[in-house]
Amino acid sequence: MSRKPVRKVPDSLELIERILQRTTLTTQKVGHKTVEDVGGKVYYDFLDFTRKERDNAVDNAVRETQEAADRRLKKRLEEARKKAEADKKQALEEARLEAERTAARVADARDQLEAERIAKLTWAFKIEKEDALQKQWEECERIKKKAVEDAIAATTRRLRKEFALEKELAVAKALSLAREKFKKRLEEAIRATRVECERIAAEEAARVAKLHREEVLRLEHIIEDLQRQICDEIEAREMVQNDFKAIQQDYRRFLDYTDGKYHSDYLMRLRKHGMRYDVNWDRRSSEDVDIFPLPTFLHNYTRQGKVRADDPSAKVNRFVAVHSR
Repeated sequence: MSRKPVRKVPDSLELIERILQRTTLTTQKVGHKTVEDVGGKVYYDFLDFTRKERDNAVDNAVRETQEAADRRLKKRLEEARKKAEADKKQALEEARLEAERTAARVADARDQLEAERIAKLTWAFKIEKEDALQKQWEECERIKKKAVEDAIAATTRRLRKEFALEKELAVAKALSLAREKFKKRLEEAIRATRVECERIAAEEAARVAKLHREEVLRLEHIIEDLQRQICDEIEAREMVQNDFKAIQQDYRRFLDYTDGKYHSDYLMRLRKHGMRYDVNWDRRSSEDVDIFPLPTFLHNYTRQGKVRADDPSAKVNRFVAVHSR
């Protein structure tokens, strides 16, 4: 709202009264005839003046209101709200005071005019003046009513703009608070999800580690069993090889003692344990010998030459043992 002092608008009634008081009776009579013309001219001048003043006031008010709104938009929400509230209160107070002053001036002018009119003018002049004043009063009432309506419309538009601005700022604040709350909820959800995932991962890792330990223990037991079996088989193999070599030595000594014509070293060849001659071996050439492994099960062989009952090859080993005697 504009803070410029409003120039005092000349009152048409006071102007007419000053003109009438400063002239003679003849001039007053002439003035009675032309009072309507003078009043009309003053009225239209007053209309032009008030229209220009109103247009200027409206333009200034619109421009200043726009500038104030632009400045308020750049400030924070709390400052904008307080300033808008203060401006609204100040504008309402100024409008109220201006309305009171206008009402007081109108009342004073009416009272003074009535008193002077009754005291100074004749009945005819009073009737004529009352008619003119009545017309002028009606016009003034119309102008005042229109001015009040325009002021109410302008104030309504300004208040609507201020309300729209406050509404937009409130919506922006609500959106900002909603974004902050959503961000906090999202962070809490992410944190809870991370904790839950870490817990599940820890449980899964513990479960996998337990399974891994169990698998490692199982494999270690299997390896220990296999190592024992390998050791037993190696020991059994050495025993069988030693027995076989002893049998070969005994057989060679037997040949040496029973046949004096040939030496046993030229008649037989020592063989490795678990090996046999090739069926296609030519006995005329003792240098070319193909050796193949026998189908024995040394991992179940013991010092007593027995096989465990749970071994499926027990029958085969018994067959080999019977035929080797």
